[in-house]
Amino acid sequence: MHRKPVATANAIRMKRQSYNGSFLIVEGRDDRLFFDPFVNDKDCRITVAEGKENVAEVIAILETECFLGVVGVVDADLDHIEGNRLLSNNIIVHETVDLEALLIRSMALDRVLVEKGNAQKIAAFGKDVRNELVATAVWIGCLRLYSHRTELNLKFQGLKYKRFVNKESLTIDIQALVREVMARSQRPDLSCPDIVKDIKSIHQSLSDFWLICYGKDMVELLAFGLRSVLGTNKVQDVRPEMIKTYLRLSFNRSDLNRTKLSRDLRAWMVLNSGFRVLQPA
Repeated sequence: MHRKPVATANAIRMKRQSYNGSFLIVEGRDDRLFFDPFVNDKDCRITVAEGKENVAEVIAILETECFLGVVGVVDADLDHIEGNRLLSNNIIVHETVDLEALLIRSMALDRVLVEKGNAQKIAAFGKDVRNELVATAVWIGCLRLYSHRTELNLKFQGLKYKRFVNKESLTIDIQALVREVMARSQRPDLSCPDIVKDIKSIHQSLSDFWLICYGKDMVELLAFGLRSVLGTNKVQDVRPEMIKTYLRLSFNRSDLNRTKLSRDLRAWMVLNSGFRVLQPA
């Protein structure tokens, strides 16, 4: 058992001595900031567990003691597409791969485009921006899934999106993507044509692109577009971390109410009578 989840569980036990409300366990700081506007501190305390596995472990520790009023929310990652299921009724999994994808899927994206985009450029682009972000990011998702299934553990951190994304159309060069990831992973022994063939096969098998589209990729693509085909911003004004903040701040109560996340949390509150997470709608 890892020290961090044990310490987190112990801290929650201590708080229970003077607090009778619920505890929401989330993966990281961004998740806490996302939930803050929708949670009343008198009813629910948010705790950051620092990672998906830690959230699950904290919940497991507390469940063994029949500790009531604790619920965790985690990213799906590739769980939906791979058919993985968390067994606890006290863990809610995002309907999208990650929180950023949930934000991109919502009307928050439209508000960010109004604020940070250029109306003339977006009109000239002539395509639905959300759909194009998904259509491009899904290929990166296919490669991530390929890496997961083959256990190659390819490296995606620090990708240079400009090396495989056309800045005028936001379309992707699949071979260039694979070559970039192979180079970043220091795997010249791999066959680019073979990998392209395999990820095209994965792509063809998909029924729902959202189950494999990482929000982190779509945020990078959006930042790329807002300083080229979608806007006139300088690099420092639309850095991915800033885009994530813009999306989060643009996400409102109505957006939350449309999500499966909201329905799942409210269903949890019904099953755990007396414990509230979300403020009344």
